[in-house]
Amino acid sequence: MALDAARLRATIESITDLPTLPVVVARITTQIANPSTNAADIGKLIEQDQVLTGKVLRLVNSAYYGFPKQIKSIQHAVVILGFSKVKTIIITASVFGAFKGKKGVGLDLRRFWQHSLGVAICSKVAAEVLGVPHAAEDAFVGGLLHDIGKVVMDQYQPTIYTPIVDYALNKGILLKTAEEEVMGINHATIGEWIMEKWRLPPVIVHMVAEHHKPNSTSERRELITAIHLGDILARAIGIGSGGDKRIPVIDPTVATNHSMDGAFFDDIVRRCITEMAKVEDFFSLIVSNE
Repeated sequence: MALDAARLRATIESITDLPTLPVVVARITTQIANPSTNAADIGKLIEQDQVLTGKVLRLVNSAYYGFPKQIKSIQHAVVILGFSKVKTIIITASVFGAFKGKKGVGLDLRRFWQHSLGVAICSKVAAEVLGVPHAAEDAFVGGLLHDIGKVVMDQYQPTIYTPIVDYALNKGILLKTAEEEVMGINHATIGEWIMEKWRLPPVIVHMVAEHHKPNSTSERRELITAIHLGDILARAIGIGSGGDKRIPVIDPTVATNHSMDGAFFDDIVRRCITEMAKVEDFFSLIVSNE
């Protein structure tokens, strides 16, 4: 018998120590959406949080971005990278920071975060290959956060969630399927609740909520398709663990709409592997306790 979704949401939202993102993150994402915003405005906002400032500068100077000279100021970082990439870095640093020092209960958290970063990279590549490169940074963030509902349940509702993880592994089914059988909803819905609580932009909320249903809506369909593919590609390549041992099938209408033949997948997998080879130090920085 499935749990009551409304009661589960109320339980999650009443958790007093549920991680929150720095207040400045919501301000920054709102400000970036304002066409009159400049680099100085964003730089001043970021600098209000010294911990976030330090983290952003370490990530900007990682080998993943490959700048030949060290970037020493936030404003310089904003000018060099642009608003979209800076927003990606801020959200990445903040989300990982919210869960720093945590140990998995039913999930292997290190492998979970590796999977999340792998999906972020593959989603970004998928957006570029699908012809929406302007949305690549949003696809990265959506891929990074797509499974956030899993880690929240693992950390704050382990008596419910650990048996679900065990059930999925024992039955050889997707964790999503096990969640739906036991809870009546899956981690995408729980992730949507968390994104709303964190006051992240609607596009991010929508991506997290719909990543398993790329054809359920016409809104931002290509972007959600990129995350749908990114999740499957990261699993197929074997990057980290999403908590189960299954690879979801590609939505058939997605495959039809985009003529996904062998050459398409050869290209996208090669690009994902190339990008992942550059991301080791980036991952080490975002999971560190500094």
